[in-house]
Amino acid sequence: MAEATQVVNIERSKRNGALMARFYINGSVYLPALDAVVGEPVIEDPDEPSCHVRLRPNDANPAARGEYDVTSGTDAESLGVEIARDVTALLDMLDGLATPQAAVAHLAGRRLAQYERVFGWYLSQDELDRARRFVESLYDAFGGESRWTIFGRRLDDVELRVRGDVSWREWIG
Repeated sequence: MAEATQVVNIERSKRNGALMARFYINGSVYLPALDAVVGEPVIEDPDEPSCHVRLRPNDANPAARGEYDVTSGTDAESLGVEIARDVTALLDMLDGLATPQAAVAHLAGRRLAQYERVFGWYLSQDELDRARRFVESLYDAFGGESRWTIFGRRLDDVELRVRGDVSWREWIG
């Protein structure tokens, strides 16, 4: 199996009508190693929602749109040029996130996005300092919330699976 699978799709808006259509461009990366590290089944043919990293063109280029509208007055040629530019930027960003290390570095900054896999990857690579900083940042952001109990149990499960113990709790006092 490949180290990563990239998926790009077009998603139509649910509010489309006879006078205007809106659509979104989604790009994503699926990394089997991130599922394997936490004991999840590896997906052979991932779709966009099952991918670990999920982006839109405006994530790759802030000047890009988050959505595209088509009306009877839309200049199709101009829209095509814009979409080609935006998809190229998106594909370049996806290429840069096609290794577990790069994807984890990106996801770590998004905190709750795939946090079990980020934590598990750091532990599996014996990057304990990064694992500690990641857990501390999660705790600083969410430790006072009632849902922290759920997050903590999930982190316990990951550490038990990867390292056979639960020592991360010492990091947060």
